Amino acid sequence: MNHSNFLSALTNILGERYVLSDKTQTASYLIEQRGLFESACLAVVKPASTEEVRACVKLCDEHDISIVPMGGNTGLCGGAVATEQQIILSLERLNKILDIDTENYSMTVQAGCILANIQNVASEQDRLFPLSLGAEGSCQIGGNLSTNAGGINVLHYGNARDLCLGIEAVLPNGTVFSDLSSLRKDNTGYGFKQLLIGAEGSLGIITAATLKLFPQPKEAVTALVALEKIESVISLYNLIREASSDRITTFELIPSIAIEFTAKHFDEHPNPFDTAHPWHVLVVVHSANPEDNLSELFSGALETAFEKELISDALIAQNLSQAEHF
Repeated sequence: MNHSNFLSALTNILGERYVLSDKTQTASYLIEQRGLFESACLAVVKPASTEEVRACVKLCDEHDISIVPMGGNTGLCGGAVATEQQIILSLERLNKILDIDTENYSMTVQAGCILANIQNVASEQDRLFPLSLGAEGSCQIGGNLSTNAGGINVLHYGNARDLCLGIEAVLPNGTVFSDLSSLRKDNTGYGFKQLLIGAEGSLGIITAATLKLFPQPKEAVTALVALEKIESVISLYNLIREASSDRITTFELIPSIAIEFTAKHFDEHPNPFDTAHPWHVLVVVHSANPEDNLSELFSGALETAFEKELISDALIAQNLSQAEHF
């Protein structure tokens, strides 16, 4: 099949509006965020259902056309870069929340759902979906799962793999693997979904997933801590972990150069400390129980850290605005 006939067959599946082959139409899909990689493609296709994804994959399999799946295209390592002989399959139209079960603390979503939208829908139901990262306003859950994203809450809640109960995916030959179970204690058969998570689309294109939800935190303490020696970091982590009964959600090590760059390029974010320090840690502790006295426990842990000379300075956010600033 020549390219013209192939594109016609894709158009028959999706409709002319959702098969983009003109360079002016595809330009935004060919941009790598840092401009380090050049991308091209035979076409960008935008299916709106698992069945349409299946039909596209089957057609490509029959005619030996390879596929680059694309979520929010927020990656920085060239994973969504295509060549002139490939198609880009965008999941952006698979963007529906299919179900939310507050009793079972689970949510079933299509792969093109933006991560921040999933977080917001869970929050509206007083639930938490804890995966959180810098691109959450534009990255998609399919991409998060296909790369096994970690994010800032990974220490407490785990990677994307740990937050997924079930998966639906289209395999390379066009068949559909569907296991959107929300059962937690599922010890049956092979864990095929675990192969798909982190495979970056090489074993199949994720089209939907069932995700774990958690109780919405009712109390949070955020602090920015300064250290003189990187060797103190693990001791500090363990001290706060024990004092908070293992409720650290965020523990991000930040070198001085990151603070300096931020202060240099963003006037609204000056160095929060009066003096420079070689290392910093952004730490957040959450609890779903407002009576846990986290602030008192956390302050006590930092006092101990001072006494043990693990830290040289610390700023505890006094309100939500300051926490977000940190």
